[in-house]
Amino acid sequence: MSSRHLRSVAMALALAWACWWVFFELAEGIGDRQFGQAIVFVVAMFGAVIIAWRWPVIGAMVFLMEGVLSAAIFAPHWAHRFRVHEFLVMFAMMPLPPLAAGVLLLLSVRKPATRAAGH
Repeated sequence: MSSRHLRSVAMALALAWACWWVFFELAEGIGDRQFGQAIVFVVAMFGAVIIAWRWPVIGAMVFLMEGVLSAAIFAPHWAHRFRVHEFLVMFAMMPLPPLAAGVLLLLSVRKPATRAAGH
């Protein structure tokens, strides 16, 4: 897959992930009439997407950091609260998309190895 396609897939995945969680947090904020957490999610999620759009390597690091942090923060709680299949769904919705987007972005900016002359 070409670098351009990898970057497009990474950005589409990251944008879908950001939109889902911003929608979820805004809906929760409307129900509770408290928007502090929703504002944090808007800034964190869309901020990461904007950074990745402008600076792919830095954005990849931000996505990887968000994925690792969300796994470290939420997974221990999920492990005690949910059954295995529910845990996997939660993992697929929160830490997995930014981790995948970060890896894809890093792969998209990787320079291809040059072949030695005559080989």
